Amino acid sequence: MNMTSFYDIGALLNRNYSGPSQQYYEILFGASPYKELKERVEEILAGNQAVVVAPGVPGAGKTTFYAYILAKYLKDEICRESINFNYLYIYIAPTNDLVRDFIEKFLRFLRGTFGVECRPEILSRRIRVYGSKVSAPSYPQLLKAIDDEVLLVASTDWQRVAARILTRKEQIYLIDEASRMTFTRFFVSIADAIAKGNTKGDIRGFSVIGDENQAVGLEEEERRFLLLSSIREIAEKGSDRVYIVPLNVSWRLPEDTARPIKFGFYNGDLIGRGTPFKVNPEDEIIRTLMREKLCQKYSKYIWDILQIASRYPLVHVELGEHFRIGEKFDEKRAELGWCLAYVLSGLVGNRQVSVVVPYTQMAFAIRILRPPQNVRVATIASYLGREDDIIISIFGKEQVSQCNTYYLKDPYTFNVQLSRQRNALFTIGSADILKMSAEYCIKISEKKPRKKMLLSGWEKLARTLNEIQTIESSVTVPA
Repeated sequence: MNMTSFYDIGALLNRNYSGPSQQYYEILFGASPYKELKERVEEILAGNQAVVVAPGVPGAGKTTFYAYILAKYLKDEICRESINFNYLYIYIAPTNDLVRDFIEKFLRFLRGTFGVECRPEILSRRIRVYGSKVSAPSYPQLLKAIDDEVLLVASTDWQRVAARILTRKEQIYLIDEASRMTFTRFFVSIADAIAKGNTKGDIRGFSVIGDENQAVGLEEEERRFLLLSSIREIAEKGSDRVYIVPLNVSWRLPEDTARPIKFGFYNGDLIGRGTPFKVNPEDEIIRTLMREKLCQKYSKYIWDILQIASRYPLVHVELGEHFRIGEKFDEKRAELGWCLAYVLSGLVGNRQVSVVVPYTQMAFAIRILRPPQNVRVATIASYLGREDDIIISIFGKEQVSQCNTYYLKDPYTFNVQLSRQRNALFTIGSADILKMSAEYCIKISEKKPRKKMLLSGWEKLARTLNEIQTIESSVTVPA
């Protein structure tokens, strides 16, 4: 699938959708922890001035929740020939992937769950979508300015929306803070005004769902400016118009595969409700797959990995050596990761396998080996907000190097790398060396004030690696 068609929002309007019944989602969002969030957000959608902040674990269903609640709220209005609605509902997320995902889910709920029959031409008058990689050749109106007929907007940033509003409307924002946001201070001042009961302007209220432990690509001093963190501080001061609703259930992660980050990054407050998958290592199939020339030198280790994978959905492959110094790819890891993906692809049926790595060069080194069709290869940065059935997670550099290597500069990337799986997770690298590096950096942070800001991240990284070291489902590959 090429990039243009992937972000062709207009094509989504022509699809036929089906999905679980309304009753399924009412039960899902009517139970803890979503029950209170649903009630609070519905109050905002009705025009009551309020702010909701919902810190959520990976796979908490943030985008799905927003799409469902908006589809339910707008189902009776969005397809009318003419509307008399003074509110504008705006979904904001930091990536094109998330914006597209939201629109697709919104349409799936609108048509497949609520059975709303609506011509694409009308939807294109009611919806606007903005992003750097968004196209709509069949319905260009989706990309135009916001006039009186528009009810719903999805955008990668607030500035794109603000610049296109032609007529004054009261605005309600649903914000998915998956990573860095560019308008934190603007919304913090609005939240502060709402908390004090003296708000002015067109924005009636907003909800922000996010995860500070998955906000990557930030300098450590920037972390305190995350919108989620800033609004949480206002809520903790006390206000009957600003609410905190934590989301600790992950519908994506199976409990066993979530264990390292559960105790590493979330202090044990993560409940994994995903479906675990254990491989059925059929001897004849494996022998056939092992005839691949590149895999023959790793055949013993692949066999051991698959035997363990038949009993556990999380398998760690501990390497007896660190990542090559001074390089952004490691030949052994690329080959071992490719071979494991190649063999798994023949054993997991119609499930998708993804290999997730830190560096672009590492991803390229695996791609040139030509993975099978149901195997994707991607960097951690490009996988933020994405997920897959089976994840093979290859570590980057584990050695210290003045606490300036990939994971030590941004420990939260490790949390992203270990939280993309729906069914099973395979990790490849040296947990021993990376943990020693994290512990070294923790120790020197006492003497280097500039490094002290990274202390919390290093401690979380070390705890996660400690969990990996203690799991039963591991295989050691010597140097």
